[in-house]
Amino acid sequence: MSIGTIGLTVNWVFEGDFRNKIARIKAQFYTAIILSSGYLIHLLWLLNSDNLQYASKDLLVKLPLFLIPLIIGSSANLNKFEKKIILKLFFVGVLISTVLSSLVYFHILPPKENSENVFQIALFMSHIRMGLLVSFTSILLFYIAAHTNYRYKKGLFLLGVYFFLFLLILQSMTAIISWFCGVSVLVLFSNKIRKRNKKYVFLTWGILISLAFLYVFFIGLDFYTIKDNRNLKQLPNTSYNGELYHHDTINKYTENGYYVWVCVAPNELKRSWEKRSRISIDSNDIKGQVIRYNLYRYLTSLGLNKDSIGLKKLSPDDIIAIENGKTSSIEYSKLEERIRGIFFELELYKDGIETNGHSVSQRLFFMKIGLQIIKENLFFGVGIGDVNDSFIEQYLKTPNDLKKENQMRSHNQFLSFFISYGIVGFLLWLATILFPIYKIKPNSSVYYIFMVIMIVGFLSDDMLERQAGVAIYITINSLLLFSFYSIDGDSNVLARTKRTPNINS
Repeated sequence: MSIGTIGLTVNWVFEGDFRNKIARIKAQFYTAIILSSGYLIHLLWLLNSDNLQYASKDLLVKLPLFLIPLIIGSSANLNKFEKKIILKLFFVGVLISTVLSSLVYFHILPPKENSENVFQIALFMSHIRMGLLVSFTSILLFYIAAHTNYRYKKGLFLLGVYFFLFLLILQSMTAIISWFCGVSVLVLFSNKIRKRNKKYVFLTWGILISLAFLYVFFIGLDFYTIKDNRNLKQLPNTSYNGELYHHDTINKYTENGYYVWVCVAPNELKRSWEKRSRISIDSNDIKGQVIRYNLYRYLTSLGLNKDSIGLKKLSPDDIIAIENGKTSSIEYSKLEERIRGIFFELELYKDGIETNGHSVSQRLFFMKIGLQIIKENLFFGVGIGDVNDSFIEQYLKTPNDLKKENQMRSHNQFLSFFISYGIVGFLLWLATILFPIYKIKPNSSVYYIFMVIMIVGFLSDDMLERQAGVAIYITINSLLLFSFYSIDGDSNVLARTKRTPNINS
């Protein structure tokens, strides 16, 4: 990505023809300069920073935000052949990446780190950024299949479906949500689709959205349905072997509808476990979870008490499953398992029991910390170099159960920029994004699909704090805005501006 940015910049300088380049920028209402000026706001807020070492690294990562809009916005429009080449290379690149990740998922290739963490199948960037890229690619293929006379339309459509299925394998809820949002934009705002098969398209999409909501609804319904018919006021006092049961009737967490924290005989269970497993009950499994709590939840899912009698009813395969991080005897699909995990995280977070190690509840806590920083630095923020330091300081002030390595930033790009710039700089940055859209008014739903996907990404992750996120956002944004749907970018733009002085006014 660095080589690509450097190559484009060097080529742009040596290409020359700056009079035409300036004329193109003028003809497009200086929108390329305005979009790139978001970086200048970032540079200006260097004055508000104490940690200049971090700020300098951040400026380097974000440098494409300045260079790419100027380069693409001042260059001649791509012709049809060039557009086809770029699109084909893009599709092939994403396809290769997803195929390699699928091979990791099926244990044919090794993962980056932990084989039990499905997110590790994303080999070349974070799973969120990869998921957003795949989401956009899938919808772009649907768009091309619907709007062009390409002979292999069915092939493009099937490839788009494959990319969606890959999102289900990846289990990135951010990417899946962005896909549904992006396709909604395609269906609602694509004139060609609406004119051809308006009723059919809207009916199909309505059914698909309804099925997705029903799928999540019924998972949630099952998750929160209580199947345990025992009277919590009349629970047995001791286990069969005489150990006094621990009952926490205030904590009403369930597994498969049965209460987890009742009828627990911890010492008896530990002795029985050690007879059946070489792994200590208080050690971590390969996912980093404590085996004791895996065992509690697994026994509960079967409606068994947490004692020696309950453990005896487990098969050798059950013991192996618990050692490998399974918390339920019921086999769910990977996606359902992920959704149930989110419900469980939210329950723990709501009751203030546990946040550490849970991606969704951690994000909620990051947001809480971020909002507190904003409250204390509302107007001009903390500066671009002091965001990390501000989070570290705020974590020390705020009681939490997060391990140090999990005490991270906001995981929300809008929040990160608000913390950096304050309300003044944040509104200026927002204007640099919205003004080019307002002036150019891209006439294709593709641009708006991409921006909706980016907005979902910005709400879930610090997209622009990493090189990959910067490259994805600014390159595709600039290409769609200036090279694919620009107002005027032909090679003879300078001659036309001379004949029509009002364009320069």
